[in-house]
This record gives sequence, C-alpha cells and structure tokens, in this order.
Amino acid sequence: MQKFSSQEKYFIANTLNCWPVMLQGHSVLMDLRNETSVAGVVDIADGHMTCELSNAVLIDRNGGQHPFDNFMVRNRMIRQIHIPTDIDVAQELRQAMERGVLRRNRVDGRNTQRTFKQKRAEMRHKETLEMITQQRSEKEQNQSNIQ
Repeated sequence: MQKFSSQEKYFIANTLNCWPVMLQGHSVLMDLRNETSVAGVVDIADGHMTCELSNAVLIDRNGGQHPFDNFMVRNRMIRQIHIPTDIDVAQELRQAMERGVLRRNRVDGRNTQRTFKQKRAEMRHKETLEMITQQRSEKEQNQSNIQ
C-alpha cells in the first residue's frame, strides 16, 4: 500500500487528483501541455498527479512515436487524462468511496465525527456519481430512440 502525505490525502479526497491513483494498473493516454501525448500503464501515482508509466510511448507533435520502458509525467505537465472506455466511471468512484480512497481518515481515533469539509466532499462525489448515471441513462435512451 502506498503511503500518502496529509496534503496528498486531502487532494485525493477533495479534487480530481483521485483519478491517477484509481487508474493504477490501467493503460491510459495523457495529453501534455507541450502538445505531445504519452500512452502507457500507470504504475505509480501520487496525490499531486505525478505519474510513472511503464511500457510508455511518447507521441510528439509530428506524430512520431518514441517508446520508453519507464516514463515519468510531472503533475503540471498534464493537460488531460483519457479514461479508458472499458472502465465504468460510476462504479470506479463508488468502489473508491467504499475503499476509503476518497475519504480522509483521522489519525487519532478520539474524534470520529467527520468535518464539514469531509461531508461536503463526499456529497460532491455522490452528486458527480448521480450526474454520470443520469447522463449515461439519457445517452442510452437517445440510442434506443435512434434505433
């Protein structure tokens, strides 16, 4: 299990920085700020979105492909992460919430009540799940109406 600092735990619990952590072991495509892209398997990701990819291929501006065994992408270079189509986004978020990836745990067991920030973050995650589910059902209805 990877150890995260308190700041990283905060970012994972309250922002979209949770996605690289949840995508560990999956193949992804990342668009970088310098107009290049890199594809590979996410081996390690931290709460600041710094990612280490294995079996990576760097795609430069001209479309040239350059293979790398290991490739590190700093957080500030990431423009966009393409989530693989075989991953169910709603299910991944639910599983992450159940595993506690999106919930910060208190170090001392005395104060077991959640703070307002923790409650708000969990509420926002649930709203995101509902929005994704609603969009998916609308998309399925539109596809069934077309057929």
